[in-house]
Amino acid sequence: MAPRSEIREVIEWCKKEKLEKKASPIIELNPFRDKFSWMVARIRIAIDLPLEEAKPDMVVYDSPTDALYLNIGGQWIRVEPDDIFEM
Repeated sequence: MAPRSEIREVIEWCKKEKLEKKASPIIELNPFRDKFSWMVARIRIAIDLPLEEAKPDMVVYDSPTDALYLNIGGQWIRVEPDDIFEM
């Protein structure tokens, strides 16, 4: 779905935002829209927002699972690295 390094960069950014803001949930404009092709359609990044409250145009970072989620076809899908099946 996305390169492992890009996923890690977004997750690290989310962790930093959460630490700096000391709040939850946090919703920010997506600074990665122009940087990563898989983020183009995602206007905002939500940090620790319950998936049932998130909008389809968001990417959601869930700190308990330390993962990103995208809404694809009406379902929230965990963002997995595109090299997941490589050995």
